Amino acid sequence: MYYRMEIWLLILLCLWDSSSGQIVYSVSEEVNKGTVVGNIAKDLGLNINELESRTFQIVSGSSRKYFEVNLKSGVLFVNERIDREELCPSAQKCTLFLEAIIHNPLNLYRVEINVLDVNDNAPFFSRNKIELNVSEFANPGDKFSILTAEDPDMGSNSVKAYKLNQNEHFGLDVQSEGEQIQSAQLVLQKALDREKQAVIPLVVTAGTFLPKYICSSVVFLCELSAMSRFN
Repeated sequence: MYYRMEIWLLILLCLWDSSSGQIVYSVSEEVNKGTVVGNIAKDLGLNINELESRTFQIVSGSSRKYFEVNLKSGVLFVNERIDREELCPSAQKCTLFLEAIIHNPLNLYRVEINVLDVNDNAPFFSRNKIELNVSEFANPGDKFSILTAEDPDMGSNSVKAYKLNQNEHFGLDVQSEGEQIQSAQLVLQKALDREKQAVIPLVVTAGTFLPKYICSSVVFLCELSAMSRFN
């Protein structure tokens, strides 16, 4: 057992020492099968005519073979559907690491592929309807935190705006940091009167704009309480 471990360590050390360089590519998620990523043979300075005879191949630690090489042309292409949210949930950067191996003599090349996000998911709220208890004695300017939408897409493809339906009493305050919206709050703009209207229905919509506008909405039922906020 110990002897076999020594042999594997020796093989790994040999492969590490034989590394001849690294190359970086980028490809968008959800592109069609067969989409060209780059000419890896040319970029690595390999002779295309020797790829087959020297058994050039791409290997990865994944059971899914996302990329393959055309040994006739040296082109690296997408072999199956790539879902960035499945590969790298909630990550700002999604990178796949591959090894390109060619034999006789043995050379190992490290290949890094950045999977770019596309706007393929609509933002969503975890609930369709939410009850919000508000005292009728609340003052104009008071703020009430609301449930924000979730969006599997990142950066410029994440939630970009919140909208509130036109109403008499509430406005919407949205706080952002960089490309990300951090919070959204209802802001009371006009004094409430429970005797005139005990329940105020509000619709908050979350949307994202690139490359197309897609959105989702949640209904807030503001139920006015006669209890003072100081009780």
